[in-house]
Amino acid sequence: MNLSFNYHISNVCRSSFHHIRQLRQLRPSLDSNSAIQLANALVSSKLDYCNALFYNLPNSSLNRLQLVQNSLARAVDQSVKRSQHISPTLTKLHWLPVKQRIKFKIATITFKTLQNKQPSYLSDLLQLHIPNRSLRSSSQQFLDVPFITSALGRRSFSYSAPYIWNSLPLSLRTSKSLSSFKSQLKTFLFPP
Repeated sequence: MNLSFNYHISNVCRSSFHHIRQLRQLRPSLDSNSAIQLANALVSSKLDYCNALFYNLPNSSLNRLQLVQNSLARAVDQSVKRSQHISPTLTKLHWLPVKQRIKFKIATITFKTLQNKQPSYLSDLLQLHIPNRSLRSSSQQFLDVPFITSALGRRSFSYSAPYIWNSLPLSLRTSKSLSSFKSQLKTFLFPP
């Protein structure tokens, strides 16, 4: 069984680079906001589609997707030279790097599932941590992380969701609305 997603990632990269080349040709006639919207519609949506499945993939696979995002950022902001570091441009565009986008997606799905108890097939995978005795962590809204030793098993939602959820600060885990959760999460995940 091969769950490396290499074939899928190759297709995403090929299709994305095709759209980036087209965007570069159109870019001189577009204003900045239109270029960003077009980039998000054509390429960022491909990077975000089912990206929760990419959790814990090897860096070699994720780096290919990061190259797509870097190239897209350079196409949108033409003032950035190839020799310049791309991180300030990603920050200026408010785009999370690929690894953080994956964590953002999983944390958002986890928040929605905990708030609505739906869909049931995901809700059944998430169990609030209830310690055997009274501890300070009892009110921290932690989830039970299953004991999984295989690398493949650690990519599953039943492992990744509680693991990522427990790494978030309490203020995020106790958010009341999806919009405040998402905005605080994006701020938390932005690299320093």
